[in-house]
Amino acid sequence: MGLKARIKDEEGSISLLIIGLFVVTVATLLVITNIASIAIAQRSLVQASEAAVQRAVQSLDLKAYYVGKGGMLSGILNNGEVPIPIECNTANSAITDELQHWNSANSALLRREIRDIWMSEFNCDGVSVGIKTSAFAVLPLQLPFINLKNIELHTSVGATNTRSKGLYLFGIRIS
Repeated sequence: MGLKARIKDEEGSISLLIIGLFVVTVATLLVITNIASIAIAQRSLVQASEAAVQRAVQSLDLKAYYVGKGGMLSGILNNGEVPIPIECNTANSAITDELQHWNSANSALLRREIRDIWMSEFNCDGVSVGIKTSAFAVLPLQLPFINLKNIELHTSVGATNTRSKGLYLFGIRIS
């Protein structure tokens, strides 16, 4: 049997096609699994950051509040929304404490893909708090020939405290 006859022989071509499709399917599943894992890790980072900011905006600046910066007159000047003053140093330490709590309680709060949440930026103007956080997400399926074991994720969140419209008498809303 000559070389030309062997090339025209189609025996075994189906098995090559099946092997090729199997490799493509496994590679696609690997990529989809890693992308889904990164998306879930990103959502977990956002949840941790939101919890930290919510804890930070509870740091009331009592001196500014009782001087009148969070009173009824400031609500009239700000179109009915009364910003509640925040003590920025206390807010910063509250964020740090909350992120440390999320890091130490890995099994209870964070997804297992997330490693080491840290705050990369802190902004506080006295009535609102904004932070940028970062974390490493470990990929669940790693290829031996690609040296990609984790991805760095970033997010930014912010919050402010305001009182709703109305007339307050001794801390009780009348209208």
